[in-house]
Amino acid sequence: MIYGLILAGGKGTRLYPLSRSSKPKQFLKVINNKSFLQNTVDRVSPLIKKDNIYVVTNKDYEDKIKGELHNINPNNIFTEPQNKETPY
Repeated sequence: MIYGLILAGGKGTRLYPLSRSSKPKQFLKVINNKSFLQNTVDRVSPLIKKDNIYVVTNKDYEDKIKGELHNINPNNIFTEPQNKETPY
C-alpha cells in the first residue's frame, strides 16, 4: 500500500513577493486556477488513494487546507504544534 504525505505548513518566504505569511506558496494559484496544494493532490491522486493522502500543516492554515481539499479526509490533515521552518 502506498501513502502520500504532503508538507504544507511553511510560510513560503522563498517565493517572496508572491507569497506572504498571510498567503503562503501552497495556496498560490500560479500555474492554473488551482493552488499549488490542489495541484499536488491532483498529481498524486492517480497513484495513491485519497484515503492514503495525508497533509501536515501549520495550525494557522488548517481551516484553509480543509476548505481547499474537499476530497481529503479531514482526519488526514495534521497540524504541527509549532512552526519550525526549514533552515536555509
